[in-house]
Amino acid sequence: MRTAQLRRFVAARTLSLLGDRAAEAALPIVLLLVTDDPLVAGLVTAANILPTLLLSLPVGHLADTRERRRLMVVADVWRAAWGLALVWALAAPEPSVALLVGLTFLMGCGDVLFSVSAHAYLPALVPSARIMRANAAVEAGDAAATLTGPALAGFLVARLPHPVALAVNAGSFAASAALLARLPAAPVRPAVGPGLGGPTETRAGHAETTPARRRRDVFAGFRLLATERLQRVLQLAYLYLHVSAGAAVLVVVALSVQALHLGPARVGLVLSAAGVGGLLVTLVVVRFVEHLPWGPLLGVALGGLAASFLWLSVARGFADAFCAVLCVDACSAFAFVTAGSARQVLTPAALLGRLTAATGLVNAAVRAAGVLGCGAVLAWLGPRPAAVALGAVGLACAVPLLLARSARDSLAPRRERAM
Repeated sequence: MRTAQLRRFVAARTLSLLGDRAAEAALPIVLLLVTDDPLVAGLVTAANILPTLLLSLPVGHLADTRERRRLMVVADVWRAAWGLALVWALAAPEPSVALLVGLTFLMGCGDVLFSVSAHAYLPALVPSARIMRANAAVEAGDAAATLTGPALAGFLVARLPHPVALAVNAGSFAASAALLARLPAAPVRPAVGPGLGGPTETRAGHAETTPARRRRDVFAGFRLLATERLQRVLQLAYLYLHVSAGAAVLVVVALSVQALHLGPARVGLVLSAAGVGGLLVTLVVVRFVEHLPWGPLLGVALGGLAASFLWLSVARGFADAFCAVLCVDACSAFAFVTAGSARQVLTPAALLGRLTAATGLVNAAVRAAGVLGCGAVLAWLGPRPAAVALGAVGLACAVPLLLARSARDSLAPRRERAM
């Protein structure tokens, strides 16, 4: 493993995520303080998410046809520039709502480009035998940014002029770009062959790339997901992970307040247990199991996540809830690391960007549906049955991974894929 390069990548991604997490908390606060209009805060926040739905597929195609490290640098510089423009716009006496929406939409475009390119670039830095450890380091950085970002946002908004607090986000992108610029390039060979979106050969021997074929290229990730059984099994795990991630906070808060009657301070401590669990797993556990078969490993992680929700459903006090939430996030983080590593190793390098984008769209839709469905169950039956439902679904999703013979290989002996 090229340790120095991996550390630089993880540091850059963590800095970028730290700025994101701080901005996610600070921006609604600043907007409410500056405009005193919750609708504006909602519109601006939605504008930042919209590019994920609109641009994921073309961005995935771009990540499979352009050098990925350069795309990450471009995404960071892009977000830094528009982040500073957002600071300038908020400094006006009466900020334009249309301008704020437009600026956050443009920043969201950079978010999509960075996330897809980063996921597809990581296998170029490490051999497949160490891909789980690399993803664990990335997940640990994500957990650290999630733990510290909101607190940093609150401190900055309280201590600095409101728009200036958001300038820290732009600064994090600039620092990330500087680190990424020192990483090696990873050119991508175009995929060729039936259904892979590469150029076809004419009878004269010349490559032919028609507009219709270029459009089909964008959907290559969906085709791979539909035709490869292992990709479908992996996607089943991802669907449950995103449903549970979207619903977990609602369930934990509702259970803590309505069933356990905890005060706000204790509810916050219960939620903070999630970060502790994620850090423990990514920093300690992953390195000892990376040689094991990925399918049963992922199945056990999903089963543990399901069992943690069932434990949460019978929690009787603060200690029970705290430990159950810690286990929920520990198993979830472990499952995300395992699933992400398997996808990076099993997917042809020239299709990884498009597959990441395609599954990202599916996961986002399922996550939103999961939140809505969980809200309905909470309103109808209450928090304990909602936790039981999440546990039951998780056990059902774990079974195919535990039984699939084709998923019983270790990721470690696989050859590193050429980028």
